[in-house]
Amino acid sequence: KHIEYIKSKAWQRINIMRKLKFTLDRNSLETIYISFIRPVLEYGDTIFDNCSQGEKEELEKIQHEAARIVTGATKLVSIEKLLKEVGWETLFKRRYNNKLVTFYKMINNLAPPYLCQLVPNTIANITNYNLRNNDHIQTIRTRTTLYHNSFLPSVVRDWNSLPESTRSSPSIISFKKTLCTKTHVPKHFYYGERKLQIDLTIIRTNCSALNYDLHSKNMSDTPLCICGGVENAKHYLLECKLYSNYRADLFQTLNHFTDISLTILING
Repeated sequence: KHIEYIKSKAWQRINIMRKLKFTLDRNSLETIYISFIRPVLEYGDTIFDNCSQGEKEELEKIQHEAARIVTGATKLVSIEKLLKEVGWETLFKRRYNNKLVTFYKMINNLAPPYLCQLVPNTIANITNYNLRNNDHIQTIRTRTTLYHNSFLPSVVRDWNSLPESTRSSPSIISFKKTLCTKTHVPKHFYYGERKLQIDLTIIRTNCSALNYDLHSKNMSDTPLCICGGVENAKHYLLECKLYSNYRADLFQTLNHFTDISLTILING
């Protein structure tokens, strides 16, 4: 019931974002998602992380749609390229990190006492032998899959699988940094007119209307341009004879600043 509630609430706000897709810039749309939608999807996530795989995928779809709105990518974009373009971690990864951060606080007495007292003993405290995993937390025995996947049993397993250097981080900030796998998004991806932001995104992520991109998705009979070359991003921006005059004007302007290449044009 909780997941159905947050899905409904999040989709309502996604629909508002969708109406603003061509009105607001990329930075504003991203701020809306991170400030007003993602917190809805993550409220109590350390508790409900043992939900079904289908429910987890439904939550991810909401973030994927938000990423498409923010970047301007189309439905043809691959999820891997979409998340790399926007620089977000999956909700699954964020829940995994949130659980470990909560457990770090419990172990180091940074959480309320009723949580700290739930931490099981270390292996060293329950055996007289000098074992290689003495610093590990004792795993919790479970009889049901539901309990096995619930917060405490699962986070103990996740904690023990971390490198010792991560578990012994001196502060909560340093611990969070070791868990972070976010992709850096260049600042200039947020500059310029909204239409230009979208045009560059769909070219970068191979979900444009170029025949090469459409052909790779089985949506075009040929990857060729009407001029005869393979209509990919390089051909469109650097080679196609149909746009020679536009290209000459562009290069005349940009050559004052840098050598022109495909990477420079679509990535900055």
